[in-house]
Amino acid sequence: IAGHTFDSQKEANRYTELTQLLKLGMIADLRLQVAFPIVVNGATVCKYVADFVYAERLNGDEFGEIIEDVKSAFTRKNPVYRLKKKLLEAATGKKIRE
Repeated sequence: IAGHTFDSQKEANRYTELTQLLKLGMIADLRLQVAFPIVVNGATVCKYVADFVYAERLNGDEFGEIIEDVKSAFTRKNPVYRLKKKLLEAATGKKIRE
């Protein structure tokens, strides 16, 4: 879609939804496959790659960053995914929307 390849139809559908929200001005700065290094005690342990990162309109002209992953119920149970999600949240305080 628009030059992007997605890991699943579900992820492709979400991209289409997000591009519509972008056109409506409900979100801004849509980025795909954004890598977040996970640093513990000054050492980069691994990286977490989010499907989408964007700014979501909160109030008026105020926006907040959203980190979003499109996962099936099966993939959400993957131990590596769960560990990286917990590490990112613990190391940065950022939450992941699924």
